[in-house]
Amino acid sequence: SEMSKSPTITGYSTALFSTWLFLEEFGVLFDAGDGASAGLTQKSRKANFVFISHADRDHLGGLLQLHQLNAREGQPLICYPRDCGSFPALQRFVEKFDPDVGPATWQAIGDGDEISISNSHIVQARRNEHVKKQNLDKSLDFLLIEQRRKLKEEFEGQSGEELAALRVEHGEDHITTPQRQRLIGYSGDTPRCEAERWRGVRWLLHEATFLHEKDCRGAHCNLPQVIAEASQLDLQALVLTHFSSRYSHAQIRSAITSEAKQHRPAFPIFAILPGNSVRNLLGGEPIWSPE
Repeated sequence: SEMSKSPTITGYSTALFSTWLFLEEFGVLFDAGDGASAGLTQKSRKANFVFISHADRDHLGGLLQLHQLNAREGQPLICYPRDCGSFPALQRFVEKFDPDVGPATWQAIGDGDEISISNSHIVQARRNEHVKKQNLDKSLDFLLIEQRRKLKEEFEGQSGEELAALRVEHGEDHITTPQRQRLIGYSGDTPRCEAERWRGVRWLLHEATFLHEKDCRGAHCNLPQVIAEASQLDLQALVLTHFSSRYSHAQIRSAITSEAKQHRPAFPIFAILPGNSVRNLLGGEPIWSPE
């Protein structure tokens, strides 16, 4: 069934220092910055899938400890951008450094690759513009997608036995069509937010490193641009991440509120503030919500 309950998000995200976001219902960890294990404690054992967006150290610094504590019988599955040499080097190091542990499964993935995380959910990787190298998969963002099968109209009203017989005779594709619902989008680090890229997503986790366009340096987003684009989407909630620690919490709250008042998004906005760990973020108070 289509997920209506908000996902349980535990995480930490401060530009330059560390980013990791755990989606408890799915056993998915997006990025594995410093302190991921310390922040998750026992829950880190439930991180069966780790998707690393790129090789900056603030997004992978926690892998060593995560692996040492939790790697066993090929789990977790650690997926990384295929053209980043850091990860095979780290894998070789880990095998020597913690020979009694694990091992986990390390998998190189690239643009368009899909990893099955359950019978009905996949994570799709997409190349993004954070690290610009011609045709190389050095930086990714991710979509968590629910896959359902819908009965074709001509078979509606048939009994379970009749459908089972048709399934045996002709196969699943004969009687149902696959349908996809984008549930969660995770931007990783990226220079801009584009509404079209995230169309159909229900929960968007997006970086907003800088509060003002004039502060923008390097391949990161600014808050006004992110809220302007996200406001065009039909979201359940927007989660802003990766703020620079140059800003106080009060400055960030105030900037979010002022941009939201201008664009009037039809959904609440949450944020992971610099230096703050969050538990069940979406269960708490949003920084902004529509009337």
